[in-house]
Amino acid sequence: MAQQPKECDLLIVGGGPAGLSAAINGASEGLNVMLLDSGPEPGGQASKSSLIENYPGFPDGISGGELIGKFLSQANKFKTQIVCPQAAIGIQTDGDRRLVITDDEELISARAVLIAAGLSYRRLAAPGIGPLMGRGVLYGAPTTNPELLGACTVCIVGGANSAGQAAMHLSSNPNVQVKMLVRRPIKDQMSQYLVDRVEACESIEVIEGVEVREVVGKAKLETVVLNHIGKDETSEIAANHLFIFIGASPKTMWLNGSVALDERKFILTGNKIPTERWTLERPPLYFETSMPGVFAAGDVRLGSTKRITGAAGEGSAALQECHELFRLQAAAAAEK
Repeated sequence: MAQQPKECDLLIVGGGPAGLSAAINGASEGLNVMLLDSGPEPGGQASKSSLIENYPGFPDGISGGELIGKFLSQANKFKTQIVCPQAAIGIQTDGDRRLVITDDEELISARAVLIAAGLSYRRLAAPGIGPLMGRGVLYGAPTTNPELLGACTVCIVGGANSAGQAAMHLSSNPNVQVKMLVRRPIKDQMSQYLVDRVEACESIEVIEGVEVREVVGKAKLETVVLNHIGKDETSEIAANHLFIFIGASPKTMWLNGSVALDERKFILTGNKIPTERWTLERPPLYFETSMPGVFAAGDVRLGSTKRITGAAGEGSAALQECHELFRLQAAAAAEK
């Protein structure tokens, strides 16, 4: 492990909309900002969205990849230190500073840490998924132009916004027949504007009350076998592609109990922190975790909206709380 830690004012763990928003605002305000991301490049799940139509400033919509590219351009413009792929594997206190240990056995010392690590896709437990991965089966949305798919049948597993966005994106090719496979009604999971569009699209069929039992194919995907929930029956769909959007889990395993989590491993912040986990006389700030000086924003935080606009807003708001932390630390130091 490195003898001397790298130092910065603000260390951000995670390069999705929340982390990049905080980086842009922090670096533009003169802070020395470092951002770690465990992926080959920052962006998180947002970069995989086919078309985002409710992000302010883009009335015609924008792809997740293009939007994240703009975030990155701004972060680089203000000289954010972006390091990837590099993952945080532990965090500890060091007086008024926080130390983060990385998988490259480096130490990074920061005045404040923002955890914006986001989510990881849940795996679909159905026979055949593994062997057909990359051969018709894919987690998330395709990045290719839908026109390149030609005439085909596509199954989408999941009924939340990302699945709806992918369905609408794929339906821009009139020769693609999209079948959304969902356990419960999409109106209970998806933004209303997307529900309206999905239901109005003739090339999208929503099949409710089903789950994938098995996928079958030799060289590539050929058939999706469905269980009909609550019924003793199955059915089959001849399909060329299966895109999976069945939710995600927060990337918090690396915290190892150092900050308080709920039963689903989302980070507790502000007044959600159990009183026995908070050690200071002052109350925690709204985005502050049970470890003072460590904040959480975006999808990884309990109570977040799980929307790109919300994540970006939380990153900016959490950054302002970092400034409040620095002010409190300076005031405490002046009193000594």
